[in-house]
Order: sequence, then structure tokens, then C-alpha cells
Amino acid sequence: MSGFTFIRNALKYDFPIRECVESMLPLVDELVINVGKSEDETDELIEKLRALSPKIRIVRSVWDDGKTDRGLVLSEQTNIALDACEGRWALYLQADEALHEDEHAAIRAAVEAADRESDPPEGLRLRYLHFYGGYSLVQRPWNWYPSEIRVVRRASGARSYGDAQTFRGAPDHRELRTRLLDAHVFHYGHARAPELMQRKIRYFHRFWHGDEHGIDVAGAYDLEWENLVWYWGTHPKPYAARVEAGRAWSPAPASAAKESGWDDVLIYASTAREPLARALEKLIREHRPKARVWIARPREAGLPRELDPSHAAFVDLEAEERGLFRLAAKWLQLRRGYRVTLADVPTGALSGFRARLYDRVSWSCHQTADQGFQVPSHERAKQLGRWLGIDC
Repeated sequence: MSGFTFIRNALKYDFPIRECVESMLPLVDELVINVGKSEDETDELIEKLRALSPKIRIVRSVWDDGKTDRGLVLSEQTNIALDACEGRWALYLQADEALHEDEHAAIRAAVEAADRESDPPEGLRLRYLHFYGGYSLVQRPWNWYPSEIRVVRRASGARSYGDAQTFRGAPDHRELRTRLLDAHVFHYGHARAPELMQRKIRYFHRFWHGDEHGIDVAGAYDLEWENLVWYWGTHPKPYAARVEAGRAWSPAPASAAKESGWDDVLIYASTAREPLARALEKLIREHRPKARVWIARPREAGLPRELDPSHAAFVDLEAEERGLFRLAAKWLQLRRGYRVTLADVPTGALSGFRARLYDRVSWSCHQTADQGFQVPSHERAKQLGRWLGIDC
């Protein structure tokens, strides 16, 4: 299996190409890097990488800066690297993408299994983790693609398509026959310090709209909490230094919590969700030992006598289970005066209207749940804790 990628101006725009390459190398038999003529020391950086591994081959190109339509120059550069590959299968990552070493074996096994089939798929899709604002949050809306083709069978004639997000069959641009793997691409394109991110956004707009696009990028990196999920796992080892440096500007749970803090917590949970309620209760007591925690059942009337909603958080573990009328009625009854209201939504079955009845929503999957990421069930209590401002 070959690996392939392309890069230009890596240092000028802080593309983590070294981390990308190091995350691929153990998995592939060769790695082709298409290095575009750059305005910085990208050449020297890639040469240093080649000196560390005989697997790396370099091809060189000069970008056509006159191509500023639909990002087509990006697929053109991708295909230059693909054409230089020699393996029967080719694994593709962009310079701001990486693979986790814990999933290398699964990816390799899937490729080897497909290679033995009489009618193998033309491509393999990986689930995506789109980090945003730093290294602690991922995007969940449908338009942040849940999965994408990142391994292609070279005999299929697959070509990078459009702005290089995906691959299509040549010459008719047909969709490839693909298979979804339970492995992830870590996409760090929006995990940059704010000032670097604005510079990168401004640069990349030129590939769609030309140099004089005049697009305001000042608010392009704002956090929309309703679209975000706390990342629950570890990062690829090559990213260790970047993740550590990014702690200074990556969003923390305290920044997502409502400005006014809470002293106590009321957890609304049925018997079926008691294990999650108890896990959250334990977490709260560990991190906020002075907080009082109550667990209320859906059919119980009234509130604990000692509870003062004006100093408490309300956590609803039943938000997905109620129809709209019951949701609104219960919300109106319980919402009065709480410092913060939080809904747990494990399957994504909560409409935008219903989600707006809460200050925060703890989503546990990509909006396209069957194609994208899933938060492990054992991490849900920590997810809820983070939305309450607990750094856990």
C-alpha cells in the first residue's frame, strides 16, 4: 500500500505536514509527497523527513496560481501524487489530517482483506473527527462530512475530485463503490491559534474566489457551542507537542459553562438511565465535593425541598424520550430560574427547536450518525460534566 499527500508553504501557514507524514509512515510501504514550489522552507522540511525514512519519495510541482475556481488546483496536486504511487492500494491524507496509531492495524487489515476479494471495493471510507477551535472539540453538523474516501484501489481509476475532498471514477466522475471502516481521520485544519487560523482561511479563499476575494474572516472562527462535541480520546502521538502547546488556547469546559456558576445539581433520569445518572453524580462529587446532587424520576411530583433552582444546574437525561408537548411542559415546569439547563442526547434524536429549550446539549454522535463518529457510552458522564464546566 502506498501513501500519498501534497504540500506547499507548510511553514508560512503552519500546515502540520510532519505530523501527517509520521502518522502514515508505519502503515504504508511507500509514501509519496508532492512538494509544490513554496515561499518558505518547505523543501528543506520535507528533505529532512526523507532523510529519516527510505519509504519517502518526493515529486515536485509548480502550482498554477491562475486556478482560483472551486479549489480545483487542490485535486490537481493530489492526482500528481497519486500518479506517482506504485502500490495496489493508496492511502491519502491531506497535510492537516492524521491517523491514530491505535487504528493502524484495523486499517491495514481492512485493506488486506479487500485485496483478497474477487470483486473488491474501489475505495475505503474513514470516519472523520473535525477538530475546531483547538484540540478539545469536534464538529457534529451534517455539512462537516461524517466520512470520506481515504483509501483507493489504484486499478479502479479513482481520481481526486473537485476541491480534493473526495475521489470519483474516471473519466465520468461516477461515485466509487466503497466500504466504511470503523477508523478515523483526525482533521486538524481548524485546530489552530486564532490569529493563524484567520491567516489560513484568508489564504484558502483564494482557491475558490481569487486573490481579491475581500471576504471578511474576522468571525470565521467563532465557536457555536450547539454544534460542538467534547473530544473524549487521545490524539495521534506525532501531535503530542502541538496538543501540549495548544492547551493555552484550546477551549476548556469552563469557557462553555454559563457565566453564572452553580452550587447544586438536579439530574432528571428514569430508572433505565440511573447508571448514567449515578456516574454523573459520582463525577460531580469528586470534582465539586460541596455540591449537592439530587436524582429525580420522571413521575415524581415537585422538587427537593432543599433545592434552590437559582443556584442549581438541571441535567435532563430524558430529553430524547418525550414528545414535543411533554418536553415543553416539563421544561416550563423545571426551567424556572436554573443557572444552566443541559440535555443528554445519545442518538441525536432531538430537533433544533427542542434543543433550543436548553442552554447546552451534550450530543453523543455526528449528525449523520451511521456514517460519522460516536462518543463511547462510557464517556457520556464526562461529556455532561464538561458541559457543566468540570474539567474532567
